[in-house]
Amino acid sequence: MVYIETTTDDLIVLNPRWLCDEVLGKLLGGRGHLPCDGRLTVTHLTDLFPHMDIADSVRLLTALELCSEVAAGSSYQLSCQNSLRVPTEDQEWTCPQCVGGVALVADSTAHLRYVFPRVQHAIRNSSFAEFPSEWNCGIRFRRSSDSTPENTVTVQINSEEDKDVIRIICCGDNPQTLYQLQQVTTERVIRVIDTCCPGVYLQRMPLSPRDIKEGDRPLPRAYSARDVVIAQLEWKEEVRLDEDEIGESLREVLAYGNEEVYSALRPGVELHISELPMYVRCRLATLLDPPHPHGRDWLLLAFGLGLGDDIPQIDSAEVASLSRTVCLLARWSRSQDANIRRLIDVFRQTLQRPDVEEVLLQLTPLYRPSNITAKRSACSSPATNHDSPATCTNSQINSRKSSTTSA
Repeated sequence: MVYIETTTDDLIVLNPRWLCDEVLGKLLGGRGHLPCDGRLTVTHLTDLFPHMDIADSVRLLTALELCSEVAAGSSYQLSCQNSLRVPTEDQEWTCPQCVGGVALVADSTAHLRYVFPRVQHAIRNSSFAEFPSEWNCGIRFRRSSDSTPENTVTVQINSEEDKDVIRIICCGDNPQTLYQLQQVTTERVIRVIDTCCPGVYLQRMPLSPRDIKEGDRPLPRAYSARDVVIAQLEWKEEVRLDEDEIGESLREVLAYGNEEVYSALRPGVELHISELPMYVRCRLATLLDPPHPHGRDWLLLAFGLGLGDDIPQIDSAEVASLSRTVCLLARWSRSQDANIRRLIDVFRQTLQRPDVEEVLLQLTPLYRPSNITAKRSACSSPATNHDSPATCTNSQINSRKSSTTSA
């Protein structure tokens, strides 16, 4: 028996073999000469499933998030069977005044390409996407209003250096609208990836507005989180992709050049330690929990944070199954001035552990929107990528050691 939960009526399939062989096998196996754009008609569905009612087949495929209804009762989109190439007009990057975007990169080896059709399905069926058009591993939609008629968002995935990179590129005339579209689209993509691949942490890396505008490269380059965090630490207002290139302002890179949007963003290094994602805490724990030959482990971190008196409670048998580093950070989070900037300073000055410092520089969130900006977003952040529980077990940390690589 297979139970399928939907937003309306839940479905129960009594015969899993029938679902795999007769439905998914025929659909994903390419039998029936499906069109290259993945656009199905009633005739296609009748040929594929001659013994099923059309409404039932559409209902089942929609519940499985494989098929989207384009025109009621006549046309359906099967994203996983779309083999079209990127349209010529989508390669020219002809963008209006405001451009920007973000790249989502998994910190571990994850084959995001195989779940990207679910991303296309989610965007096509979202309330904020208008006039969607898609191709193999990409989708573009528009969002119009009386004041901003030409806002477009492109979401596409490409494999680079054995990693699948999802780019969200926004173009338009209103920076505030574009920022909101970027946020809501990013959260929708992260939510889908989190559902399909639980535990995969997606790092956000801002795209170069200059690369998008000039269009000289097949794909716009992305600034690493390390580049942005170091600029924030050193109170710089610009970042560079290369030493020989002209820098771009953080306001352009993070906020579409708009001062109001930029001033509403809290820099990542100024965030309270309680806002540090649990994934990052566990990564730090893999380096600081094991005893260090020179004593530069969680014990020295405790003294650097002024929590030397708490060591007996943290190292007690009652919390033996928990990470000492994560418990230490949880205790430190009770202090109002416990922020990421100070933690990096302790790593540099007290621990003198460049490897630990590098992990934090690479995985620190770029920023957090203020409450006003956050309310404008239609999606909330998934727990896997953003929430910060106070504890982490040693088994979680050991699994991180075997399944993750350096960012």
